[in-house]
Amino acid sequence: MSDHNPKEPNINTLSVDLTELILSCLPIPSILRASSVCKLWRSLISSPTFTSPSLSHPWFFLFGLHNTSSRNNQSFAFDPLSNSWFRLPHLDDSSSSSFLGSHGFFFTTTPKFSYTPVLKSTWRLTSPLKYSRINPLLGVFHDGSSGGYGFKFIVVGGVRFIGGLVDMEDRLAVEIYDPNHDSWELCPALPADFRSGNSSQSLSSALFKGKFYVFGIYSCFVSSFDLQNHVWSDVQTLRPPGVIFSFLISCNDMLVLAGMCNAPRGPSFNLWKIDERTMEFSEIAIMPQSLLYSLVDSEEDDKFASLKCVGMGNLIYVFNEEYHQKYPACLCEISAENGKCCWRRVPQLPSPVNKFHKVISFCSTVSLTHIFDRQEDVGPAQAMYD
Repeated sequence: MSDHNPKEPNINTLSVDLTELILSCLPIPSILRASSVCKLWRSLISSPTFTSPSLSHPWFFLFGLHNTSSRNNQSFAFDPLSNSWFRLPHLDDSSSSSFLGSHGFFFTTTPKFSYTPVLKSTWRLTSPLKYSRINPLLGVFHDGSSGGYGFKFIVVGGVRFIGGLVDMEDRLAVEIYDPNHDSWELCPALPADFRSGNSSQSLSSALFKGKFYVFGIYSCFVSSFDLQNHVWSDVQTLRPPGVIFSFLISCNDMLVLAGMCNAPRGPSFNLWKIDERTMEFSEIAIMPQSLLYSLVDSEEDDKFASLKCVGMGNLIYVFNEEYHQKYPACLCEISAENGKCCWRRVPQLPSPVNKFHKVISFCSTVSLTHIFDRQEDVGPAQAMYD
C-alpha cells in the first residue's frame, strides 16, 4: 500500500501550463537537470516556445589562450543567476589567435572570417573581409533591411597585416556584413584621432540606440557611427576627473562609463551614467574598497593596470586579466527599478586553471537550445555555488 496521501500536493497532478511555469523559474543548471527527470519535462523544456527569465541575464565568457601550447587553452562561462561557472570545450587550435565574441556569437577574423552562435559549434565562413585584421571591435545589430537573418555584423579597427607585417599606416575602414547576401560593405574609416590605437586592446565599444560607439580606453576619445546613415560623429573627450583608464558599456537604457580613478580619497573604480546627447556624465556607483583590493596583488606598484571591464543588460563585470589569484572577478548589478548598484564577488574559476598569455572576455545572452545541443560537453564546473 502506498504511503502517499492523495490530499497532499503532487507535482504530477499539476497542469502542463503550471508545470512549465515552475520550470521556467529555475536557473539554467537546474533546468538542464530537470530535463532529465522525465519525458514530459524534457518535452516542455526543449520546446521552441519555452522561455525563462534566466536567459535574459547575460553570461560572462572568459577564454584563456596560451602562446606555445594550445592544449593549455581554457574556456569558461559564468551564469550570474545560479552564480556558477561552466567549463566550455576547447577552441579549435587554428582559430584561437583571432577569436572574439559579441552579442550571441563567437567569431574568428583571420585567416578567414567565420561565426557561430554562442555554445553551438556550427561555424559558417563568410566571403573575405576587404581588410583582414586581428583584434578589431565587433558588434551585432539588427535593422529592417537584414531580411531573413535579421542581423548584421560591424567590424571596426584592428591590426592589419600585409605580407606578414603589421601595417602601421592604415587605420582601417569600417566593414558591415550582411549574411543574406554574404557580402561586406566598406564604410567610412575610423576618425583620424584613433589612428595611434585602433584595436580592441586600446579601444572599447558599445551598441546603443542605433549607434556603434568607439571609445579610447586610455585616450578617452569617443565617437559614434550611425548604423543607418553610415556617418561618424565628431570626436569628443569623455574623461571624468582623475580617470586613468575606462571602458564604455551599453547597459539596458543607458550608456555607462566604468573606470579606474586616482581620487583624493585614494584609488577607486567608478561607474558613471553618460548622457548620449551631450556626453555629460554623472557618478552612479563606486566599487567597495575591499572588493577592489581583492582583485589585485597589493604589493605591485601598477596593480590596477590589468583590470578589465565588460558588461551587458544590467550587469557589469570587472576582472583581472593577470594570473593573480586565478583571474578574480566581481560584478555590479544595476537595478532597473531604482538604478541602485549592488556589487558582489564572482566565485573563483574551477580548478585547475592554467596561466594564459592572453585573455578574451565578453558578455552575451545564451540560447537554451544551443545549451541542449552541447549538454554532453558543457556542464556545471564542479558543484553549483550558493
